[in-house]
Amino acid sequence: MHSRWYRFADLSAGTLHDMLHLRQSVLVVEQASPFPDLDGRDPVAQHLALYDGDGPAPVGYARIFGPDPATGATSFGRLALAPAWRGKDLGRRLVAECLERLVLNWPEHDVQISAQLYLERFYGSFGFRRVSGVYDDVGIDHIDMRLSR
Repeated sequence: MHSRWYRFADLSAGTLHDMLHLRQSVLVVEQASPFPDLDGRDPVAQHLALYDGDGPAPVGYARIFGPDPATGATSFGRLALAPAWRGKDLGRRLVAECLERLVLNWPEHDVQISAQLYLERFYGSFGFRRVSGVYDDVGIDHIDMRLSR
């Protein structure tokens, strides 16, 4: 298992397709949540892909962002893990690698995420704390969580 970071400009058409396919399969189809995954933010994100050996398509994915002018916080999101790879702590690995990269690039900034409500304890294990009430995001209960630096 190995991971690789990409800037949008460095993504080949095939790599971008594989990332978007994984995101759509997990976040839209599997979760039955018809939301606009292509939100226009991919060009400014850094993209993390997790690969099994030399396989061409990622089995895990996440993206990170620099500080938001409104909140001052960095963020990550669109975490997706192929079903066959769940239960192997790879979700923890994706979050840990996102946090490492955010600290490396923006060490003085908090991290704020929009988390599915059922993952509150998972993100809490990394030090995140809830900073909002529950809200509906395309049919799935979410909360905002923040990790203070």
